[in-house]
Amino acid sequence: MLKLGTANINRQAKIQEVGFTKDGKITALECDLYNNAGHSLDLSGAVMDRALFHSDASYKIPNIRVSGHLCKTNIPSNTAFRGFGGPQGMFITETWIEQIASTLGISAKQVREINMYNEGETTHFNQALRQCNIKRCWSECLERSDYCNRKKDIDIFNSENRWKKRGISIIPTKFGISYTALFLNQAGALVIIYKDGSVLITHGGTEMGQGLHTKMIQVAARTLRIPASKIHISETSTNTVPNTSATAASASSDLNGMAIQNACQILLERLEPYINANPKGSWEDWVNAAYFDRTSLSTTGFYK
Repeated sequence: MLKLGTANINRQAKIQEVGFTKDGKITALECDLYNNAGHSLDLSGAVMDRALFHSDASYKIPNIRVSGHLCKTNIPSNTAFRGFGGPQGMFITETWIEQIASTLGISAKQVREINMYNEGETTHFNQALRQCNIKRCWSECLERSDYCNRKKDIDIFNSENRWKKRGISIIPTKFGISYTALFLNQAGALVIIYKDGSVLITHGGTEMGQGLHTKMIQVAARTLRIPASKIHISETSTNTVPNTSATAASASSDLNGMAIQNACQILLERLEPYINANPKGSWEDWVNAAYFDRTSLSTTGFYK
C-alpha cells in the first residue's frame, strides 16, 4: 500500500492510498480531492465531477473510492477553464503511477502498460468502453516517436553527465467529452442553398481560433458532395440558431457538425429527384431545377 501526502495541485489537493502488487498491477485506490472554490459555488461542482470522472486516467482500478470536497474560501470565485477538472484528476493519477514505479524500481511506462483499460471494461462510473483504442494509440505513439531508442540514449547521456540531465515521458490520456448536464448536449444549424449554387451555414458554435468554422464547412462539403469553396459561414447568432449551448466540453465539432450534417441530408433528399432526372448535370443545374420547381432550399438541422 502506497500512501501519498497532501499537495496543492492547481486548486485541487490529494490525500490518497493506492494498493498494488509487486509487479505494478493496481488493485485499489482511495482518494479525496479538494477544490478551492473561492467565495461562491459558480461551476465548482461540475468541475469536481469531471475531476472525479478522470481520477482513473487510462487505467483499470478494480476497487476505487474517490470523494470530492468543495472548499469555500475568502478568495475570488474559481470558475471553469479549459480542461474543467479533467487534467487535475489525471495529473493526480499520473503522480501516484510514478510513485508506484519508483517504489518498485520499475519504469513508469511498464506500470502504465499493464494497467491500461481493455475493450469492454467498465470505468468506475459504470461506463462500458466501446472501441477502446488506448493500447493501439500507445503502441503507435511509441513507434512513431522512437521512444525506446531515445530512452536508451537519454539513459546513456545521464550516466555520463553528472550535472546536466535529460528526460522523456509518455503518458496515455482518456478524456471524456460533452457535458454532465445532459440538456446542454444539443446543437442546431441553419443551412441555405442559394439559386447560384452557393451555400450559407449558420450553427450554434463560436469560432475562437480553434478551427470550428473550417470543420463545419468540411462537414457540409462532404455531405452535399460539393467543393468547400461554394460554402460560406454566417456569424453565430441566436436570431438564426436559437438556444445555443456553450462552445465547450470538447464536443462542439461533434454537436454542431452533426446538426449541419442533418440539415444537409434533408436538403440533399429534396434535390435527389432533380439529380436523378439529370445525372450528368452540375450542382448549379440541380439547384436551379429545384428552385424553379418551387422546392424549399433552406432547412434547420438538429442533433443531441
